[in-house]
Amino acid sequence: MNKNAAQLEDLVVIVTGAAGGIGRAVARLFASSGAFLVLTDIHRRGLESLGNSLRTEGHRVMTVVHDVSDPGSWQALVDRVMETFGRVDVLINNAGVVQPGLAEDLPLDKVHQQVSVNLLGTIHGCQAALRVMKAQGFGQIVNVASLGGIVPMPGEAVYCATKNAIRGYTFSVYAELLDSPVGITAVCPDSVETPQLDYELLHDEALLSFIGEPLEAGQVARGILKAVLRDSPEVLIPRGMGIAARTGMAFPRIFFILCPWLKRIGGAAMRKRREEVKENDLCHTNRNEFSDLEKIR
Repeated sequence: MNKNAAQLEDLVVIVTGAAGGIGRAVARLFASSGAFLVLTDIHRRGLESLGNSLRTEGHRVMTVVHDVSDPGSWQALVDRVMETFGRVDVLINNAGVVQPGLAEDLPLDKVHQQVSVNLLGTIHGCQAALRVMKAQGFGQIVNVASLGGIVPMPGEAVYCATKNAIRGYTFSVYAELLDSPVGITAVCPDSVETPQLDYELLHDEALLSFIGEPLEAGQVARGILKAVLRDSPEVLIPRGMGIAARTGMAFPRIFFILCPWLKRIGGAAMRKRREEVKENDLCHTNRNEFSDLEKIR
């Protein structure tokens, strides 16, 4: 699906995890391009707030409370979109969760949550969308992975495993679709300034998430738009850091030699960030914002 930005007008675009930082940025960017937006999230209040805001601005928006880990929820979503619009042009699998913790200490429910939402949620979404897109003869899927799916993240092993798996799954499906008008792309951003990063700040184990300056959510949204506009198996955000990550992990022993140094850098950055934020306010904010099942992007 090679398009220019002007051709995004009137596309039917499903965005999961729309109530989170990246999801909101994606929704606003695609709305400004004239797309019909189908915004989904498990968090009703944040989803409806975004939907009402966009409608007030004159954009065309449908909001659906949706659990990506449930195949039945996916089928109901796609059925509703097909009944309303008759097609699905773009699916952006953005919903994701993070639960930092040492490998041996992370409770099984938090392991299962990340696998169910991040990996299985992506697979369920791709299966539901691919059936429709292959039948209609067009469509584009964007799966939001992470540079953490390329570079190991001590203290976030399960999260990294799910993102690595999303990347591998996307590449395999890309190979299946080489002769198809349907496309699929993995988008791999660095750490992003979202509620998810605030949640990671509460956990000493997540120090490598703070090595560099976090991306703005809008930068990731533009990368996702790029993924829709061109036929590419992967979009790295930022590109330079992504290429460095891919190149560096060709020699994993070097990474592990550097890992203690990287931990010191990440730890120092984490402590600095904590000093910049009143810890009591941060903890209060996150206890409220992340009281539900998912720690949204």
